[in-house]
Amino acid sequence: MVIDSGRIVDPDRNAWYVALAIAISLFVFAYSTLFGQISILAFYAVWFAPAMIAPRILLSRPWPVLVLLLVPVIFTMSTFWSDVPSATLRAGIQYGTTIFCGLVAARITSIPNLALGGTIGGLLVLLYSAANGGYSYDYIDGSYAFNGAFASKNQLGYFATLALIFGISMIWVFRSRAALVPLALATSALAAVMLLMSDSATSLLAAFAAFATILMARGLVALARGLRRAAIALMVSTFLAAGLAATRLGAFDAVLGAFGKDSTLTGRTYLWSKALEIGGQHPWVGIGYGAFWTQGRPAAEELWEEFYITARTGFHFHNLLMETYVGMGALGLLVVGIVCLMLLILPIAALSGSGASGSVMVCSGLAILFLLRAGAEVDFITPYTAGSFLVTFVLLHLVDLQAGKAALGVAGKRAVGLRVGAADLEGAAR
Repeated sequence: MVIDSGRIVDPDRNAWYVALAIAISLFVFAYSTLFGQISILAFYAVWFAPAMIAPRILLSRPWPVLVLLLVPVIFTMSTFWSDVPSATLRAGIQYGTTIFCGLVAARITSIPNLALGGTIGGLLVLLYSAANGGYSYDYIDGSYAFNGAFASKNQLGYFATLALIFGISMIWVFRSRAALVPLALATSALAAVMLLMSDSATSLLAAFAAFATILMARGLVALARGLRRAAIALMVSTFLAAGLAATRLGAFDAVLGAFGKDSTLTGRTYLWSKALEIGGQHPWVGIGYGAFWTQGRPAAEELWEEFYITARTGFHFHNLLMETYVGMGALGLLVVGIVCLMLLILPIAALSGSGASGSVMVCSGLAILFLLRAGAEVDFITPYTAGSFLVTFVLLHLVDLQAGKAALGVAGKRAVGLRVGAADLEGAAR
């Protein structure tokens, strides 16, 4: 039996393969703790297969691939100084393979197909939570909220946000064919309901920021290139000034109050102070990637007890940089800081250039989503998570997009040069 590799690795022909693969991936990211190793193997299968069938997908333009792989490599290298080397090595390998799968996905999946797969996967995730979930009591703020089949309402809000972005993108950005519109509408409606039911302030604010970014990007795309760059510069400076003014005027506390939160962010500021204290004991390279939250460590056991985490697992410092500082010290902060800068700079560069499209708009929204969530969650430095997979996907897609435009520009200039040269020769002959 001969396999048509184009049906798997060609972004113009593999819509249903990659849509199914994205859907499976999202479901695994959501519920791998419930379904165990078999779900992880399914995730590996759908992305390792294209890499084995056509390794050229990663070997062409390898430098951005190698740069992004440096992140898990550096994290895994901390095995050499980790005080729990077995945990660090295992987490590093798992994180590295998650990043690898994200790189493969970026090379064979178009953004419209990502939206289709994300919509299908998001619907499955939310339907499972609706059928098997319930409400949980928050010991910190004393409230009840629907958390679905997750251990945390924030996770439910997170996946509802992703499903909402993908569903609305299918309708509004990519204008999918009519047969897919009911799927997108059903997913978007369910996601909006679940997002509100989760009562997750982080998810609501991040969703608002993501959609605001997509909306602004759509307006920018309609402008001429020179005017677009001026508008981006004006918007960035305005947002920075507004953010500084809002902070000084106490708007941050007012926003928190609107969501029923206080200035301690329901215990997060305490967690951050503990992270600074613990990380300060090994400030340069940390105690090892994934080494802190291990059973038997007194500081971890104390925090689990204080925050009523009876399972003694699945907890973190609720801040990307704080979590990184404890595990990887200043070295990790440098690496993760560069990734965060890329999430900001690459979308701006893509929107500033010529040919900005709906794909750039969606990538920009996702980039801002993860950048904003970094202040209160730990999305993209952990294995088998949607954040690690999608951040890698978005970064490589944007880099490849810029490289493709540059190559087209060079080819265009060469073509013009050849035409001019031919014209000169013709003139000389006359």
